[in-house]
Amino acid sequence: MRSYFRCVNFLKSKKENTAMDVAAKTAFLRRIPLLHLLSDTEIGCLAASAQLEQAKRFQFIYRPNDPAEALYFLCSGRVKLGTYAEGQREIIKDLLRSEAVFGESALMGERTRKEFAQVLSQKAEFLVVSYASIAPLLHQNPHFILGCLQHINHRLRCVEDRLAQLLVKDARKRIIEFLLDLAGKEGMQVGYETLVRDFFPQQEIANITGTSRQTVTAVLNDLRKSNLIHFNRHSMLIRDLSRLAMTSEV
Repeated sequence: MRSYFRCVNFLKSKKENTAMDVAAKTAFLRRIPLLHLLSDTEIGCLAASAQLEQAKRFQFIYRPNDPAEALYFLCSGRVKLGTYAEGQREIIKDLLRSEAVFGESALMGERTRKEFAQVLSQKAEFLVVSYASIAPLLHQNPHFILGCLQHINHRLRCVEDRLAQLLVKDARKRIIEFLLDLAGKEGMQVGYETLVRDFFPQQEIANITGTSRQTVTAVLNDLRKSNLIHFNRHSMLIRDLSRLAMTSEV
């Protein structure tokens, strides 16, 4: 964990020299499961070509019909992937956190994006590696091709599981399970309670859970009246995770 934070600090630093920057990027990329089948030399080449970029909340990293020319590695923050249905209604495919990989359709020959990637945290930092830098590895390392196919297959299974939950579970259960998942992945223990900073806007919770903003508001207010959670625009405090989990089973 300490090495991860050192890596992020290197990436943020504007004063480090080029060698230190590449070393930090290399250390970060070594943590990505998709790249585990690459040699140190191959990862070093990717790190040397990688560009560190930032985006603020609600900023799009790419949109549908943008050129699919790069692969992205999320260093910090949250990013959502999705598409648009009729009437520009969002359909959320995945919610990504640090060390996630996205934009991988470029590896499969996609010329233009069919989905969007949008920042959901106050800020996100990510490494951008051009397809031109990755293409030689696809030709030279068959194990890497297999790893890419397995990665994309895993992403498809996650999307299928998400669609199944939308069909089987009611809106209240989906919202509560989203809160539990958020607490498990981003929560900080404060005594017997769990604090989640940088809480989601209610419309975003609705988009992610396939519900309406009105439903999200009603469920959150009901949970607050039951003293299970407290929330504002910036954070959420879960009083008791086990009690909240039992509520989702009712």
